Amino acid sequence: MKYHPSTPATPKHHKNADEFNRVQRGHQNFLEGNDSYAIMTLLGGLKYPIVCAVGTVLFNVGSVLYLKGYSDANLDVKTARYKKGAAVKWIGFLTSMVSTISLGVSLIRG
Repeated sequence: MKYHPSTPATPKHHKNADEFNRVQRGHQNFLEGNDSYAIMTLLGGLKYPIVCAVGTVLFNVGSVLYLKGYSDANLDVKTARYKKGAAVKWIGFLTSMVSTISLGVSLIRG
C-alpha cells in the first residue's frame, strides 16, 4: 500500500492539527489569489505603474496580515482572517483590477 499524504492534518491523529491547518489554509489563500493578481498588476501597470506598485505592497502586506490573523488560535476561525488588518489586501487587489479595466477601456476606445 502506498502512502499518499494529505494536506490538512487530522485533528485526532496530530497533536497540533488545528494550528497547522490554520497556517496552511492562510498560505493556500495567498496562492489561490496570487496568479490572478499578478496578471492584473502586469496589465494595469502598463498604464499606471506607480499605482499598481503601491497596490502590490498593499496586497502583500494584507496577505501577511490575513495569514497572521487566520493562524492565531486565540481568534474564532470564522472571523480571524480580518481581525489583524487583512482588509488592506483587497484595497491592493481592487487597485490592480480598476487599473486593468481602465487599460482595457482605453484600448477599446483607441
